Amino acid sequence: MKSLILIKGFYTSTLFCLFACSFSSLFGSSYTVLLSDFTSQLDDWGGGADYFLSTQDAIDPGNSYFREEINMLGGETNKNKMVVRRPVASNIIASDPWLGDFNARGIQSVELDFNNWSADEPVYLRLALSNVTKPMISSGTWWVSTTYATFLPGSGWGSASFNITEAEMKRVGDFNGGFGQDTFEETLSDIKGFRFIASSSGDSALGDEFSGAIGVDNIRLISTIPEPCRFAVIMGLFATISLLRRRRR
Repeated sequence: MKSLILIKGFYTSTLFCLFACSFSSLFGSSYTVLLSDFTSQLDDWGGGADYFLSTQDAIDPGNSYFREEINMLGGETNKNKMVVRRPVASNIIASDPWLGDFNARGIQSVELDFNNWSADEPVYLRLALSNVTKPMISSGTWWVSTTYATFLPGSGWGSASFNITEAEMKRVGDFNGGFGQDTFEETLSDIKGFRFIASSSGDSALGDEFSGAIGVDNIRLISTIPEPCRFAVIMGLFATISLLRRRRR
């Protein structure tokens, strides 16, 4: 009987420790809730110029990444600008997991790996978000990160991280110079435009003119809310401990 009590006590203590560790990691932590690693598809990411999957000069030999080749010959406004964006089509907005209500999902930042193969043009990489799909639309509100990551030509692969907070993003004008009136929280509650741009000033979501090739890989959306499966495991541990405590009583 004594041995049985000791075994139960050890089992309960072990579960409690597991729960305590899991609970502490549940709050005050960050989680990657979405990842585009371009292993076999573009994952609905697009660009302003020619873009495709490539393994040339990849981070890991043989693994594919998002490659975009931009020049000054395109006739459309975006064809000579470095833009990596979503959505690529308006009919997929509702089902796009990278868009929607960032407030409810606890989205706090985005991270990615980047490379600049241009001949002599640095990339001042920034994040742009909006409640409309394109900055050429004269409605909605665009926000661009006030901080940027610098990628010099030929510097190789590097990482960038952008916090999605009002303190680190600013409201910018659209294609016609108009400024939307939506607050930061209102914009985040209905994200329809998500893009990375090359912009030295950060005064527009269109970005700067650019000529050369760039690479993007491992885009990660970071949240303070864990994915449902992790939360379910922790709650399951809590329920098990509660049940054991009731049985002991």
